[in-house]
Amino acid sequence: MRNNLQVLLSVMDKQDSLHYVDMLNIRTDVLIINQCGYDNEYEHSGRYGNVYVRESRKRGLSVSRNEALDNARTDRVILCDNDVRYEDDAFERINAAFDRNPEAGILVFFIERPERHSPVLKKEGPLDRLHSMKIFSPEIAVRRSIIGGLRFDTEFGSGARYSMGEENIFLFRAMELGIKTVYVPERIAHLLPQKSEWFTGYNREFFFNRGAGYEAMDQRLSTLLSLQFLIRKRKLYKDEISMKDAWESMMRGRREYRDEHKNG
Repeated sequence: MRNNLQVLLSVMDKQDSLHYVDMLNIRTDVLIINQCGYDNEYEHSGRYGNVYVRESRKRGLSVSRNEALDNARTDRVILCDNDVRYEDDAFERINAAFDRNPEAGILVFFIERPERHSPVLKKEGPLDRLHSMKIFSPEIAVRRSIIGGLRFDTEFGSGARYSMGEENIFLFRAMELGIKTVYVPERIAHLLPQKSEWFTGYNREFFFNRGAGYEAMDQRLSTLLSLQFLIRKRKLYKDEISMKDAWESMMRGRREYRDEHKNG
């Protein structure tokens, strides 16, 4: 069985990564990148499609995403984590959205999760920069032929120097390149209960990484982006850190990233 849409699933140190196909209700072809202590690859014929597994010594979520994009077997792909369970008809609807938007390089769907119970936009249409900051990686589907060499920044994401923001940077850079990005307000999946591998609370490290991410997204607006985040999310962090300490941490992350890339 061969499909025209492939799921790109990133996992780490999993002895049996094949069980995710059923657990996540993946009903199409899937490429699993399992970052472990060795290199290997194999294929498996599943009920709904082919399962390709690449076991890799490399580390970092963005590294895994890029390896998946480089080795996918189809033009249409959607990113996935090991806590995303798809609706039964998700892949038919994803393909239908691709068909409706033949010039789009990126489609962004809605995945329900504890902090978000409704789509960020009510109607299907262009995704703007403001709303792109509310997107997380498994909501992103791409046409590889249109995005070309666009890849995730390996300095960002779980296991990297800065532990968050890779998907938002990816979307910002896609828009800078003129890649048509469309939001599709259809729920395709929900998150399974699982402890986050990177979020440890609204502490100084969190805001440091957030500040660096905003700088990578847009140097001209990074201060404003940092400020709006502090104001909008104050209820979430006010019991863990003061606004002053959070702001100072964000500015430190912003400065560090800028200093490291000032000649880049």
